[in-house]
Amino acid sequence: MHCPECRTSLLPDARFCHACGWDAQAAAAARKAAELGRRPAWKRWVSGVSLGVMAFVVLFMLLVPRTDANTVPQVGSPAPDFEIPALDGGTVRLSDLRGRPVILNFWATWCPPCRREMPDFQAVYDRYKDQGLQFYAINVGESRVTVRDFMNRLGLDLPVLIDSGEEAQSAYNILPIPATFFIDRDGIVRAVYQYQMSRAQIEFEVQRLMAR
Repeated sequence: MHCPECRTSLLPDARFCHACGWDAQAAAAARKAAELGRRPAWKRWVSGVSLGVMAFVVLFMLLVPRTDANTVPQVGSPAPDFEIPALDGGTVRLSDLRGRPVILNFWATWCPPCRREMPDFQAVYDRYKDQGLQFYAINVGESRVTVRDFMNRLGLDLPVLIDSGEEAQSAYNILPIPATFFIDRDGIVRAVYQYQMSRAQIEFEVQRLMAR
């Protein structure tokens, strides 16, 4: 038996070569790992396509509005009640806000449209909050640490609710985000947007709410 590296004669079943340090077990493990890594090209292609399709489906479900008329509360219907924790402590129950106009915005830090519209919501809220406007950014599925870090980085101080138990999401049948609901003083849904809003759209809907 000879060392495959330096051709030194070895005893039968020897593990090490004392001349060059070759290790039979390490060499066998390396060969096995290399063989496992050399999958056929078609298998690598199928795996890549499968992962791509799965990622597309998830993003499509979360970011593309659904057209079924019964998926979310409709304009003119009562806004479903809920009670969920606030980022800064305590809880908020929607029915306790009766008598004041309310905006509910479902969002997440990983959602690009959500991130883009946040500064506009902040600006409009700052303008109308002293007139009684209530705004709640309802975060879907993220930790308090993640949400607080995002708000601090963008310099936002909007009221945030943490819907970790999906109570509000279930009540409003939320799938695509962002999703924004404008609710009047009587608790009736007056507008629904299931896509990124512009500053002009937000201003228009808020002015309609405040005038009621």
